[in-house]
Amino acid sequence: MAVMIPEKPCHFPEGSLEDIMFEALKKLPDEYMVFHSFRITKVKNGTVHESETDFVIFHREKGILCLEAKAGAVSYRDGEWRYGNGVPMHNGGPFNQASANKWKLMGLIGNSSLGWLVGRVKFLHGVWFPSLSSGELDSISMPPEADRIMVIGREALEDPLPYIETLFSLDVRAGVVTDLSENEVNRLIREILCPEFNVFPPAGFDTDLKHMVFHRMLDEQAGILNFLTEQKTAVINGAAGTGKTLIAVEKARRHASDGSRVLFLCYNSELRKYLVSRHESSFIDFMTLDGYVCSLCKTDIPDYEKAARKLRDYVAFGNFPYEHVIVDEGQDFGRDVIEKTEILQLLRDAVMETENSQSSFYVFYDRLQTVQSDRLPELIEKADCRLTLYRNCRNTENVSRASMSLLPDSGNKLFLHGIAGRIPRMHFCETQELQIKALDGIIDELKESGIDDIVILTLETEARSFMKNATVDGRYRGCRFTTCRKFKGLEADAVILVDFTDRTVLSDRLLFYVGASRARIRLEVVTDMDNDSCRNLMEKIVGKRDFRRPTRDLAAILNCMAVREH
Repeated sequence: MAVMIPEKPCHFPEGSLEDIMFEALKKLPDEYMVFHSFRITKVKNGTVHESETDFVIFHREKGILCLEAKAGAVSYRDGEWRYGNGVPMHNGGPFNQASANKWKLMGLIGNSSLGWLVGRVKFLHGVWFPSLSSGELDSISMPPEADRIMVIGREALEDPLPYIETLFSLDVRAGVVTDLSENEVNRLIREILCPEFNVFPPAGFDTDLKHMVFHRMLDEQAGILNFLTEQKTAVINGAAGTGKTLIAVEKARRHASDGSRVLFLCYNSELRKYLVSRHESSFIDFMTLDGYVCSLCKTDIPDYEKAARKLRDYVAFGNFPYEHVIVDEGQDFGRDVIEKTEILQLLRDAVMETENSQSSFYVFYDRLQTVQSDRLPELIEKADCRLTLYRNCRNTENVSRASMSLLPDSGNKLFLHGIAGRIPRMHFCETQELQIKALDGIIDELKESGIDDIVILTLETEARSFMKNATVDGRYRGCRFTTCRKFKGLEADAVILVDFTDRTVLSDRLLFYVGASRARIRLEVVTDMDNDSCRNLMEKIVGKRDFRRPTRDLAAILNCMAVREH
């Protein structure tokens, strides 16, 4: 399938059939990129000049095709193109318009830092009449500015490839043949055809973005807490980045402000430490479940059987010391010992038996993040009140897409938002030395762009990572180094994922999701996979082997841009 930009246009001109043509062009092979409604705006001598090409089609080995679409009734008489209602067409008709837009695009590239590419890319133009069949087009005497071979008809709606290939097969007078390196292709796309202008300012951006996102989340998501004011028990699902922990903390904070005692439970000890450091309150006890069980039983090792007996006493006799219990990372509480002793159910029953009529029990979880347990706790599965958070308040859209790329049908489009951000990169390094070199280069680049909040996460254990001998006290060049599991629930401006292997795709997809989704702004993936290993992996997941650029194709599956390290 061709790469469509934008992926889903928000508007098609009424009656233009561009929506049908758009869907048809999707059928082109994945080597093609199709830009819909490509606009060029220039100001010359104080006057704004605008042009729009219905479809710009790019192929790295064939060139660039500017394709003008004209649906419905058209006519040509007295040297003038007219619409079906008799109104003259602007810009001299579709062929002159397509040709003019082609030259404007050539000028745009020629006047840029990539000007030399004009002489190395074949530029063509054509017109698509989706309302007319080939037979009807053959019966028309084309005007001087047109040639029948440059015209596509209705049949292309079923399969546009042969017609597009015919246009690309035409020679241009200068004899130009498209011959671009991979780096030139990437620059042409990113600097001209699809520039990434959503560049994050280096100074103070982190603070500004976090404040903006936090306040937006509170403004939008606080409504959920208000809605649930009268709801004493609830389970709330949300993918990584939807603000579950922030909402959970906000709920705890609201109760604490009333002088109520709150027990806030999570699974990850690192997350607990972070919460204590940021939200310490005399009315909120932040604990891991194991830590709470040890505290309840006054033991060094969690005794869930003993804890269950104590909680049953609270249920029977009251006097539970908390008015509210909030559970974060609820998906990780499905361990056998927790389920067997019914700790979560007993905690719910104990808090609901307190004298406070406003007592509550809330669980926040991500059903996609079950890396610590094979199943969701029964309490979540059987809950009466369930809600789902859909708005991503942490990650850029491209990071979110990458993190969810390996998940099966997760409804991931629901979790995306409007901050595009940079496309993550996947660095292919065939040796350990090249991996370290790539890592150093990434860190230097991030710091030069003003990003200092960088974490390196391994998809393995620390002991099995290629980084094991390169770190000192869990850090490398000032950046924290740890596992994806240990960093679950936390976040950083930039995440560098290392030790990516075929196993990551075949059996550790959830772990990749956990690690990648920790990144707010930048995500980089480092792997030692070569062409053969990528090809073998692609064969297993796609079912074919004829990949000319297996590293690029694998990166594309992960919504990443491939970078070959040498």
